[in-house]
Amino acid sequence: MNIDYLREFTELAKHLNFTETARLLNMSQPTLSKHISQLEKELRLQLFHRMGNTLRLTRMGTTLLPYAYQVIDAQNDFTAKVLELRKAPPPRLTISGLTDEGPSTEVLGFLISILSEQYGSSFLEVKSQYNRRPVEMLAAKEVDIVYDPAPTEEGLDTDLVEVLHISDLHLVAIVDCGHPLAKQESVTMDELRAESLLKFEGLYLSRSWSYIEDACRNHGFTPHVRSFHCISIAELFSTCTNLGTSVLVVGANFGNRIPSGIKPFCKVLPIVDEDAVVPFFFIYRKDNNNPVLKDAVRIIKSMPHPPLHFE
Repeated sequence: MNIDYLREFTELAKHLNFTETARLLNMSQPTLSKHISQLEKELRLQLFHRMGNTLRLTRMGTTLLPYAYQVIDAQNDFTAKVLELRKAPPPRLTISGLTDEGPSTEVLGFLISILSEQYGSSFLEVKSQYNRRPVEMLAAKEVDIVYDPAPTEEGLDTDLVEVLHISDLHLVAIVDCGHPLAKQESVTMDELRAESLLKFEGLYLSRSWSYIEDACRNHGFTPHVRSFHCISIAELFSTCTNLGTSVLVVGANFGNRIPSGIKPFCKVLPIVDEDAVVPFFFIYRKDNNNPVLKDAVRIIKSMPHPPLHFE
């Protein structure tokens, strides 16, 4: 059915005059008459009584007129919504935290493989912030979700956010090439009992330190700590060239990213104990109505065996 014919029907029903209606619609009177006849033929109903110069609606025309208005209104609403969607920004999911290496790449890849069919291949926007706490960005509504190792940190409103344990990242020990442990291919937590562990502060990654301390306590000792301030990943990498007798314990993702120019100065040793891990969590605001986020959370919650484990 031609929607324009319905519009012409409603206008003709309003004025009950072919000549006047044709003028208002900016068309010829014969064309209007032809369209109305075609509409009546398609409906197999007579819409108007034509008696000389007098025109009036039939009973069927009177009955159908309000439905014609409904169809026209629905078509107008449909067109307006199409224009609105064309102007609206594409649906996106913004995420921050440790998103460039390690566990997150596997999890995000899983989400992308499922959600890209519905939202397109560029729906995901990653905001990596090593010098700023991702939960601050979440509180400010700058991101939809954070991938974070410290969900219980101060300032996190558990009434406002939901925390999903999604994966565990194994710890590694980085030592100077001249360190006695460098002769080994792996290390245990017990072997770190007498070592001086570097605690870096001032960097987003430093929040995993509480889990390192937990692993030490689980093995019956309090670590010997040497603290230093670090404001960038590059500075932390640089530290690996001058570790001396100290041991840097970090997540395996950091060990995997050590630049080739620094690798000759140090050795990365996996810590083999099962409890030597940093748990990672997806954290999001419960009041966020982003449809992409809702679908992502649904997928995450349906994962068969979380948390995932990565080395």
